[in-house]
Amino acid sequence: MPSLEIGMAVVDPRRLTALNTLSMLKVSDIADLLGDEAATAMLPGDAAASHLYFGSEFCEHLFPEREALERAAEVSQKLGLTLVVATPVANDALLLRIGEAAAALPETAEILVNDWGVASFLRTAYPQRRLVAGRQLAKMIKDPRVPSATWMKPYSNSYSTPGHRRLLERLGIARIELDVPPFATPGLYEVADLALSLWAPYAYVAKGRICKIGSLRQELPEKFAPGRPCHHECLGMYELGVNASPSGIASYARGNSLYYRHDAAMTEIVREALDAGRVTRVVFSGV
Repeated sequence: MPSLEIGMAVVDPRRLTALNTLSMLKVSDIADLLGDEAATAMLPGDAAASHLYFGSEFCEHLFPEREALERAAEVSQKLGLTLVVATPVANDALLLRIGEAAAALPETAEILVNDWGVASFLRTAYPQRRLVAGRQLAKMIKDPRVPSATWMKPYSNSYSTPGHRRLLERLGIARIELDVPPFATPGLYEVADLALSLWAPYAYVAKGRICKIGSLRQELPEKFAPGRPCHHECLGMYELGVNASPSGIASYARGNSLYYRHDAAMTEIVREALDAGRVTRVVFSGV
C-alpha cells in the first residue's frame, strides 16, 4: 500500500516528549506508544507514519496552547510528518485562538475541523490552509448498543447527498474522516471524489458539555455542570463503560466524550477498505 498515509493522534502535549526521542515514527512505534499491539495489526510494523494529529476534536478546553503547538510543529518536522491540528466545536474565544494558530502553523499543516462555522471562518481568513472535515461533521449512528444493521439505515452516508457535497466544495474541503460504526459494510466507504481517512482502533460515539471525570471533586451545585474551571483531569484517566452492547463491544468515557473499541468485524472492515484502496489515510488513536 505505497500510497497509504498513516497518522497518529495525540491530545496530551506530554506525549510529544516520547515522540521526540524517535528518529522516525513507524507503525510499531505507534502500537508501543498506544500500549496496544493489536491496534495496528492490519499494517506492516516497519511502515512509516506520515501525519501527526495534535489536539482534541471534542473539547474546547484541550485546544493546545501556543507553546505546545510550536513543540508539535518541531517534533513533526524532526520526524518528517505533516502536522494536523484538531479543532472542536468552538465558541468566539476559541475561534480567535484557532485563527492565531492557523496564522502561525507550518505551510504544510492541515486543520481538522468539526464545526461548520470554524471551517467557514478559516476558509475566508486563511484560504491557503488545507482543511479536513472531522468525524463530527459526518452524520452516523454509532451507538454500540444498537442490536442490528437496521438501525444504521437512516444515516448510511451523509456525504453522498448533493447539499453536503456543495458545502464541502464551497469550503475547499477535499478530505473527510470517518469512523467504523457497528454493522458497517464496505459500501459505506465508497465515497467518490473525496479523499477518505479512517480512525482506528477506537471510534467516538458522542460528546457533550459535561466532563464527568473533571466534576468528581466539585461541590454541589458545581458538580456535573458546564462552565466550571478545567484542570485537564481527563488526560490522566478514562472510564471503562458497563458492557451494554449485545455483541460485547467495549465502550469508554474520557472527559466529555464516549468511545468504543473496534471489534473483530470492524477491524476487518478497516482491512478491506485499505486493501480496496477506498481509504487513503488511517489515523491511529487511543481513547
